[in-house]
Amino acid sequence: MTSRFTIFFTASILLFAAGAHAEEHKMHLDDLAVPISDMTVVDQGRGIFSEKCSACHGGEAVGTGRAPCLSCGKFMFRGNTNSEIFETIYSGTPRTGSRGGKMGAFSSVLSDAEIVSLVTYLRATEKARIAAGEIDDPAAANQDAMVFPD
Repeated sequence: MTSRFTIFFTASILLFAAGAHAEEHKMHLDDLAVPISDMTVVDQGRGIFSEKCSACHGGEAVGTGRAPCLSCGKFMFRGNTNSEIFETIYSGTPRTGSRGGKMGAFSSVLSDAEIVSLVTYLRATEKARIAAGEIDDPAAANQDAMVFPD
């Protein structure tokens, strides 16, 4: 896992350097930074998404009956950080009962930089949907807070 973190960090630095003034998105200080306002990276991710992902996840990543929404700010596998989304795309998802079918690993099809551009596209699309009022901001409320019954 350490080598993958190095890949995340290196890819993040390279993409960030390409858009030095680009707004970055991170879920926490140690998360993979993605340059969500660098339209070159976002457009690259959009193209890859359109080609490799939209058949299952729908246009604009809003989900379909085959696969979940990826622009809603909530991810069912591994977690909601950019690093965890990268890992899901890189390694695929297991078949886990009612949580849907298996998504294959894209590590043999896409480079690490291409996967980072996919994560960037998903986060930029999520931000645009939040701004448009289509979805709630998942970071605005602590969704991990424990809730106790009355």
